[in-house]
Order: sequence, then structure tokens, then C-alpha cells
Amino acid sequence: MVKRFAVIGLGYFGSNLARALTRNGAEVIAIDNTLTKIEEIKDDVAYAVRLDSTDEKTLRNQGLEDLDAIIVSIGEDFENALLTCVLLLEFGCKNVIVKSTSPIHTRIFQSVGVHSIVAPDLDMAERLAGSLISTSILDAIPLTDRYSILQVKAPAFMEGRTLKELDLRREHQVNLITIKRQSPKDAQREFIIGVPLPDTRIEKQDTLILMGEKDSIGRLVKE
Repeated sequence: MVKRFAVIGLGYFGSNLARALTRNGAEVIAIDNTLTKIEEIKDDVAYAVRLDSTDEKTLRNQGLEDLDAIIVSIGEDFENALLTCVLLLEFGCKNVIVKSTSPIHTRIFQSVGVHSIVAPDLDMAERLAGSLISTSILDAIPLTDRYSILQVKAPAFMEGRTLKELDLRREHQVNLITIKRQSPKDAQREFIIGVPLPDTRIEKQDTLILMGEKDSIGRLVKE
């Protein structure tokens, strides 16, 4: 099923994020109030719309409530970014993400209930795009342009199989660092399997901490 996103604000961060999401197979609505930015991106996304995101009626008419996430990337005008977030939350949008440029702004966004806040740089745009596309990827720590440490949900094909059977390094060019597993007595708590052994068997709710090339890990979680 194709994931659908809106990116509001097409500066450096927003435009890179919109294109990264599109490259990863998502349907993206790109929104900005500047015609030149819309013209620059219209061929790279599913839809490009020029509008004022602080205009409640116009924003509501875009039907954003059903999207997987909306990313507000209006970095130069905090008041407009804040008002846009408030409107989206009032509409009932389920995942509102905002770019914040200062600790004070972050606290204010948190106080109004924005679901997630990110920092404004290209690496974060690529990282956010990857995590939004794959619900299996829970967190990522970039090491270089190619390599990352990622925290992922155990893919279904691994369930019930041992690490020896999976042979992740040879079959997928990925190294398993450790496993986080739910406590059998309390599903809200987790414990770490410090050094997994070849006969360690993957369970359904396991979280895997993997290291490898981003593309290799991406292919693994899509299997």
C-alpha cells in the first residue's frame, strides 16, 4: 500500500524531504505559498499546491486528515509554522511532524501537542524519509553516508528462526549488534539480549539493532 504524505514548506529541508519520500515510493503533496518553489518541485512529487497554510478553509480543503503524516517545514516564520500545526491538530491529522530551529520553539511545539519534532538538516531529511516509509524502522544513527546503526522491528520472515539459520552477515550483508525483547511478565517492559548466540531464536515482538549499509538494511526490512 502506497504511503501518502504532505510536506508544508519547501525550503532546503522540506524540498529534500519531499523528493526523498517520492524516491522511496510515497505519494507526496508538496505545499508552499511561493510559486517559484512549487514550479521547482512539481515534476518531482505527486502534487504541488500553492497556498497559505495558515488559511484554515484553504488548508482544510486539501483533505490532509487521512495522510500517513504531515511534515511542517516552515523554518523562517515560526508563527506561521505554529499556526499551521495547530490547525492540522484541530483537523484531527494523526501524525503532525514539525521542523524546529531552536529549543524555545521546540518547547512551544511540544506544548500544543505536535506529535514529533525534528532538526533541520539534509541528513535528517533523508533519515526521516526512510523512517516514515518503513514502519519497521524505529530509529537510525547515521555513521557515514553509506552506513548506519538502525533499530528495526523483526521482519516476519525471521520469526522462529535462529541467527545461525538466518546468517545475516552472509545473506544480507548486515551485522546484528543486539536484540531488545519484551519481558514475558510485563509487555510494557523490555530487556536486552546482550550478545546474541548462533542458537538465539528471533521472536515476533523482537527489536533488532543492526549495523550495515542503509540500502542493505532497507532491503532486509522489506522482505
